[in-house]
Amino acid sequence: MSDVAQRAGVSISTVSRVINQSMAVSTDLRRQVLQAVEALNYEPIRVGSASDEGNLASIAVIVTSLRSPFFSNIIAGIQSVSFDHGYTTMVFDSDNDQEKEIIHVNELPYHAGIEGVIFAGIWAWEHEDHIVELHKHGIPIALINRRVPDLTLDMLQVDQSLGTFEATSHLLELGHRRIGVIFNKANAGVPPPDQLAGVRRAYAEFGLEMDANQIVETEFSPQGGYQAAMKLLNQAERPTAIFARADRLALGVLRAAYELSISIPHELSVVGYGDEPDSKFWTPGLTTVRQPQYEMGTRAAEMLFERIENKNLPQRQVIFQPRLIARESAIAYGTPIDLAANQESLHG
Repeated sequence: MSDVAQRAGVSISTVSRVINQSMAVSTDLRRQVLQAVEALNYEPIRVGSASDEGNLASIAVIVTSLRSPFFSNIIAGIQSVSFDHGYTTMVFDSDNDQEKEIIHVNELPYHAGIEGVIFAGIWAWEHEDHIVELHKHGIPIALINRRVPDLTLDMLQVDQSLGTFEATSHLLELGHRRIGVIFNKANAGVPPPDQLAGVRRAYAEFGLEMDANQIVETEFSPQGGYQAAMKLLNQAERPTAIFARADRLALGVLRAAYELSISIPHELSVVGYGDEPDSKFWTPGLTTVRQPQYEMGTRAAEMLFERIENKNLPQRQVIFQPRLIARESAIAYGTPIDLAANQESLHG
């Protein structure tokens, strides 16, 4: 498909839409794509069952980024269930690139024996027609933290609004009022589910209003967290606490505070989101919101195998509850340094 896109001078997603006839494409672009298809003798083929040719049964898992421990833990859960069912697990990394995800989907037929697909992401891409096409051809699908507009599929997700509410409420309960919020940039021009809904609800319950100057959108990386924290911490009235919408962002906040000689948690409390495996070993240990990643993986795999066995099952949705994990990086506003140090030693 990438060869077709290159020859036609269009994106891979455009080629996918033309071939799958899933969305409107201009007449000129359609003609360019079809001419390239004919010139290259390109023939899209479909995913087949392992029983077709005695192939080894397997499932495919396509994730947004293998660099994130969030997805690594999900994959571990999926693999444990897949192994118990006698299936192998094939993992594909889209590396935060929709074009790569489309390529992976269109290459699935070359991996014989794939009987179902799990998509694990952070939010929806701008176009999801490649998933729609798989569904049309009867391929069992499960979605983790993904939504496909106008298509009902087995879906598992964390109550993100509750998680952000608990993180913000924790800081407000500790007496903080100037709270910086760092959250992920929208991907491919599509905003994720409102990342600030829980934050707004927490402020409302305390009878307070959010300060727009304390909210920064950034890239989903430690570097992004670092840059956002530098912006917040160099304000005339800097925040006394920062809630970073991912532990990876919080790591950047810790670095920024260190460079600015701002003591955590004595002068700045920090709360992350995700509870990455090593976050409790940071100095100080990161207060964060835990997502049941491994459990999400095992349940997604179980649901996929149930659908492989019975494709007529009703579509199902599972919502997982996040949980605040209080460690040493967030303390009450105005806590004396000596008392804070004693609290840290008790936690240790």
